[in-house]
Amino acid sequence: MPFQLNLALVMNEIIFILLGSAFFLLDRFVRNKSYAFVLSVIALIFSLVILFFTPFGKFTTSFSVDFYSSTVKLYLYFGMLLLVFVYHNFLSHYKTLNYGEIYALTLFSLIGASVSVSAIDFATLYLGIELLSMPVYFLIAANALYDKKNVEGALKYFVVGCLSSVLFWLAIGLIYHQCGTLAFKEIFFVANQLQNKTYLILALLILVSGFSVKMALVPFHMWSPDAYQASPIPVAAFIAGITKLAVFSALVKMLLIAFPVFKVEISKLLTPIVLITILVGNVMAIKQDHIVRMLAYSSVAHAGYAFLGLLSSEFYGYAFALYYMVIYLFTTVGIFSVLAYLSRVSQDYMFIPNLSGLSKVFPMVSFMILVFLFSLAGIPPTAGFMAKFYVFLSLIRGGQVIVAILAILFSVIGAYPYLRVLKVVYMDPFSIQSCKVNYGVSFFIPSFITLFLIILLGILPEPLSSFIQRTFYLYLSLLYFHF
Repeated sequence: MPFQLNLALVMNEIIFILLGSAFFLLDRFVRNKSYAFVLSVIALIFSLVILFFTPFGKFTTSFSVDFYSSTVKLYLYFGMLLLVFVYHNFLSHYKTLNYGEIYALTLFSLIGASVSVSAIDFATLYLGIELLSMPVYFLIAANALYDKKNVEGALKYFVVGCLSSVLFWLAIGLIYHQCGTLAFKEIFFVANQLQNKTYLILALLILVSGFSVKMALVPFHMWSPDAYQASPIPVAAFIAGITKLAVFSALVKMLLIAFPVFKVEISKLLTPIVLITILVGNVMAIKQDHIVRMLAYSSVAHAGYAFLGLLSSEFYGYAFALYYMVIYLFTTVGIFSVLAYLSRVSQDYMFIPNLSGLSKVFPMVSFMILVFLFSLAGIPPTAGFMAKFYVFLSLIRGGQVIVAILAILFSVIGAYPYLRVLKVVYMDPFSIQSCKVNYGVSFFIPSFITLFLIILLGILPEPLSSFIQRTFYLYLSLLYFHF
């Protein structure tokens, strides 16, 4: 099939490659590391602007810029823009970590996220996910400069990442054997004509297992708490927010294009895994005293909530699942922005019992923790409540009433870890003497923007949810029907 190399379609990826490479070349010669922060902010703002003017089309036959990928990239780049401020807020205090390579590796991982959501065949999808994951291994290990034990978290993530790669290639081999192609759209047409679909269903099960490793679904979740705790706080936010949104978006795109005929089978395969994931994540979060480990198990449960949208076997469920991950991205950036500030004040604040009486010393920070944890718990009037409401609604509309009831019961259990933190912050007596640290612009921008979005989308969720649903329907309409 002939194609034209239109570089305008990959302009953002080119910008990130050039900028990340420049950081590696210049970092040893520039003492003031703020240059990397400033250039990253400029590049991400520029990329957001370019995104609105990038034409739709194919760059080769395996990379597509379309309604779906452009919408997801909009949230990825915006979330990354906010996270860069969290990086600066954190790294300006931890001088040993303050290198341009941290920003460079993050930009390279962002390229992998961008490639993953634009991929329209399995080879490109695999390469995108690997490029997304590999820089993260080094980012986690960067914190070993303060504690050598933190290498363990990076090694665990690396080992399960290798397992994910093996599962991906095994599934891709089976799919190619059955369909003779790796292109999503061609697999769709071939799968409809196959008489025996057993091997293709097996391949899909293995493929979903590979994605489950990246999303930290049970039983592939045990890397998550160690990797989160070992990481610098902004890197943990990057893994929880950007990485999971990109991987989940790529999974949804693959299921929508290549395997819509297996929607019912996917639902049956995922139902027990998703429910166990939500239960295990919520229960394990209860017993954690380190707040980052608690949020790690919380992220396991939230990945399960997002996957609930896939169980409805309907396209609106897929749209609500993506909406859930976008809201989770905003909430994650917000809560980790607050934790980055508290870690600068005292490392003792990373332990939940040491947050006692925090509201008496940091009332504004405590209020932000309240809103963000309410959103994670799904308590109105926050965006997290509406995200869960839409996902549960999609289950009920899809006839999965029992699954919806169980998920709601598990979410009640999952509220306990967040309410425990708030009880310590607002009701326990003050225990730790600490001096205040200047907030700075790099704290205010990500925390206040995410705070505003979570409250606004909790009151007016319709514009964003409708936009994502219309993106799905318009993308699928133009993909299979040409007017």
